[in-house]
Amino acid sequence: MSKEKATTGSATEQVSLFERVPEDKKLGWTGVASILSGVVSSLTKLMGGGIVAYYAGCYYGLGAAAIMFVLSVVLTFLVGRISFKEGLPSNVTSRLYVFGTKGSALDSLIWIFLLVGTLAIGTVQLGNSILFYFDVQSESIKNFLYLAISVVWVLMSLFGMKFIARFNMVFVGLLFLALLFVAFSIAAEGKLVDALTHGVLIPHVGQMEGFAYAVNYSIMTSGLMALFSSDFTRFVKKERDLGAIAVVGSVFAVLTYVFGALLAYYGYDAAYQYFLSQGMSEVAASNAAITNPGITFVLSLGMVGMVIICLSQLKVETSNSISSSNAMSNLFDSLFGIKLPWQAAVVLVNLIGVFFIAGDILDKVNSFMGIGSILTMSWCFMLITDYYIVRGKLGIGSIGIVSLKYIGAVNWRGVSTIVLVTVVAGSLYLNGIIAVPFLLVAPMTIIVYLGLSLIMRKRVIEEDRIMREKEANDPEINGGIEVEK
Repeated sequence: MSKEKATTGSATEQVSLFERVPEDKKLGWTGVASILSGVVSSLTKLMGGGIVAYYAGCYYGLGAAAIMFVLSVVLTFLVGRISFKEGLPSNVTSRLYVFGTKGSALDSLIWIFLLVGTLAIGTVQLGNSILFYFDVQSESIKNFLYLAISVVWVLMSLFGMKFIARFNMVFVGLLFLALLFVAFSIAAEGKLVDALTHGVLIPHVGQMEGFAYAVNYSIMTSGLMALFSSDFTRFVKKERDLGAIAVVGSVFAVLTYVFGALLAYYGYDAAYQYFLSQGMSEVAASNAAITNPGITFVLSLGMVGMVIICLSQLKVETSNSISSSNAMSNLFDSLFGIKLPWQAAVVLVNLIGVFFIAGDILDKVNSFMGIGSILTMSWCFMLITDYYIVRGKLGIGSIGIVSLKYIGAVNWRGVSTIVLVTVVAGSLYLNGIIAVPFLLVAPMTIIVYLGLSLIMRKRVIEEDRIMREKEANDPEINGGIEVEK
């Protein structure tokens, strides 16, 4: 791959999205693990703990968390290893292995949808916590606050990443201290056992229906974590560190779920009454109480709690803003060959986030996580299938990105697979025919992509040979990546 001069900034800011990570910018595993642990310890993930516990009950919720842990470790390692080997994030590696150059616009759109949706959910949760603390119910003030918070994410993404990186573990520590305080408060009231053993608490939701909700959220978390981690595992110094990173990030994800369940239990009644007073129906108020864990921090710790969640969300939403901006940059580059200015990408994704907020995304979180689990799992399993099986074991194409210049425009095998899987699984899920899309998505993705690759074997190998010849004859490519046969 051709070399470009890096810009100044923090370690992860200095390396272009489209360039391999140089050795002097590599990080130790603890630095990458701290980024992942910070990302999973957020209001959005705490909300996941509340959803899992209230919809599935604690025992079934524990099963959903176990599924998330296993999937997160396996997918984070396998997807992260690809990014480590290539020195590029999954949005870019997917050009060769899954979608093609212009086809990778599809993975950018998926990533923008998921991360901007998560960004919008976190913005609403933080805003609702502030509104609750100051007892503000004005609709105009609420909308202004959401907009102001979105502006903060833009400014932090552009100018505050060094600050976030420096104090990331401090913010995580403060958050978990606050969570421990809530747990001790529940224990002091003699309710800790009930908080960790109760059954389904959502009215009119059956056990298996609730468990399906919990599993879908857990699976989406696993896919998001695996794909998000690839933005940072490419900075790892040693391959053997990838396992530790995957385990640490997954452990923090489970811990966040457990504390999220405690938060939902501790603050549910007060939050429920608050949303009822805003004119919501009983069902809507119940859902809002579960999906706004930040309010519980305010209930338990007052101003200190509000400060802690503000600091906690700074690290998470800044990372979400940066990763979704990377996807926006890849979208413009893959479709139009335009190097979108970083500032423009950041502003654009946060503007999209405002539209997500205007569409009441927090009220549609169940549908969001169901569709999200389909998109993340199909992408992850297709990337793994292509890299490790189709190219790795079967030799249908070669491994190693030497240059982005000669990668084909569209890999129709990948585009066709993810469109087919999403349409089929999404239709079945939205029509209530299948409760957990992952049960169809994972095997269908592997079978369809593998089948198309075997059918088109000769054509794929020939196109790969032509691409490698062009790379070998290009005088501008200096000392590219060694290609694995």
